[in-house]
Amino acid sequence: MTIDAILFDMDGVVVDSMPSHADAWKRVLGEFGLELDDIDIFRREGMSGRQSVEDIFIEKERPVPGESEFHDLIAKKHAIFEECEIRLFPHIVEILAWIRGRGIRAALVTGSQKRSVNHLLPAEVLSRFDVVIAAEDVTRGKPDPEPYLRALDALGVRPERALIIENAPMGIRAARAAGIACVALETTLPRRYLSGADRIFGGHRELLEYLKSAAR
Repeated sequence: MTIDAILFDMDGVVVDSMPSHADAWKRVLGEFGLELDDIDIFRREGMSGRQSVEDIFIEKERPVPGESEFHDLIAKKHAIFEECEIRLFPHIVEILAWIRGRGIRAALVTGSQKRSVNHLLPAEVLSRFDVVIAAEDVTRGKPDPEPYLRALDALGVRPERALIIENAPMGIRAARAAGIACVALETTLPRRYLSGADRIFGGHRELLEYLKSAAR
């Protein structure tokens, strides 16, 4: 494996945040009479908040909220989520340090807003990424390839020289559409949802061992 850059999704890959995202969304959307399971949130992970909400309302055959109502529910969701204690996944700092030591560049590519990126990631972790692409930086979020293609453009790296680390179907679809190899972590969804990835790992230690062995 010869790569110049590794592109990371954030939620579910760098930070163990998806259960808290799911709880916050279920509480806010429950006010609209929507009964949701965690899986309703997890399988949309990677989309922007707006895309996710619209998709849920359409799937549940309910009227999509108007602009004012939408901004209110997003604000409520952020307020609930930001009260949660979110931790980095074990070994993610070790992975980022190994990447830097090998001279491989790193990008963070997330459907979350920059507000969430700055809230969730300590400065010393955020500084390890050469490029950050958040929801505000694109016009079309995952599963569209735009977020990953923008990251590659900013890094000056060709698709065949990059690797994406994902944990959700939308991100895997985006990686495929961008023509970039993709591995997936079973942090929020079982492997049957991740079948589009080139390889699937049970956790970050397994991923790190693979990266080290493949780079020899």
